[in-house]
Amino acid sequence: MSRSTNIAIFPALWTMVILIILIATITAPAMAQDPDTAARPPGLASTPPGTAERLEAVMQHIVERFPGRIGVYAEHIESGIAAGVDPDSPYGMASTYKVPILVEMMARVESGEWSLDMPIDLTVRDQHIGSGLLADLWAPGLTLSLKNLATMMIILSDNSATDMLIDRVGAAEVTARMQSLGLQNIRVDRTTLELILDYNGIDYEPVADAPLAEIIAYREQVSMTSEEVAAAREMFYEGPEDKATARDMTALLIMIAEGRALEKESCDVILEILERTRTGANRLRGLLPPGTRLAHKTGTIGRILDDVGIIYLPNGLGRVAISVFTLADEPDGERAEAAIADLARTVYDFFVFNAPATEKPQ
Repeated sequence: MSRSTNIAIFPALWTMVILIILIATITAPAMAQDPDTAARPPGLASTPPGTAERLEAVMQHIVERFPGRIGVYAEHIESGIAAGVDPDSPYGMASTYKVPILVEMMARVESGEWSLDMPIDLTVRDQHIGSGLLADLWAPGLTLSLKNLATMMIILSDNSATDMLIDRVGAAEVTARMQSLGLQNIRVDRTTLELILDYNGIDYEPVADAPLAEIIAYREQVSMTSEEVAAAREMFYEGPEDKATARDMTALLIMIAEGRALEKESCDVILEILERTRTGANRLRGLLPPGTRLAHKTGTIGRILDDVGIIYLPNGLGRVAISVFTLADEPDGERAEAAIADLARTVYDFFVFNAPATEKPQ
């Protein structure tokens, strides 16, 4: 390179360097604020610290990041402090509707009509598709107590156990029980078999009382286009059946926790079973401190992914009832679970720092 070429290039380089420095100097303050602005939920600064409004602002921020809809409502049982986002819209309960079914079952026990040790035989017509264990066992050949059947329904979300119970108590009776408790926005309409078939646009009546092998064969021989399946699923999501609001589900959990849904002894049985739930490790429980006591029930079908339960706070700070219902725009279990876990941890942290102590720490 010649000396004349160097003389021509260097001034241009210096001009470019100076321009970059000037741009960086002008934009640096704004750039420095971006991470802080992105991390701060809109409106958070205007909400007083330690208030339900502050909690709700953070919850809203989590909900807005989710690609879909979320209904959430959380209430500190001892103080009544509560917050939520879209708490009064109906959402699909999926398997969280097994909590109302369990309440109705315990009402029958409480009345003396049934007993928890009442034996129930598993038959081939009791085995249904979906989650759980009973459909994989040999029938006849197994007898379960009523309490064990209810435990299977909750801790493994066993659909066969659920339908054995709902056939006995009746869906309409479960809804009537909820209404008698003042919960007008919890309705149970279908068995899990009917619910799953409706989700896939398959007629339920031909296999309403069929053994599992016939149900599977029937489902496999039904021919539907992808467009027909998609249309059936949209009808499923938009329909009114088997839906609840987050506010009413949380109210039911509080009634159970306080021994008001039924007699305290019956409610204690419900809580004992809910605490043994094995599903949903990445939902309400996902970000809670290890060992946190939790009584809950999950639900999943298609774009619906839910978790409802009671979180027990440490050091005598009481309990929080929380219901989170999600409907994603597209099937995305990981993001739905992450949103539920974020909401649960946000609620947990808020009440750990702000809830009044309800008893002396152990």
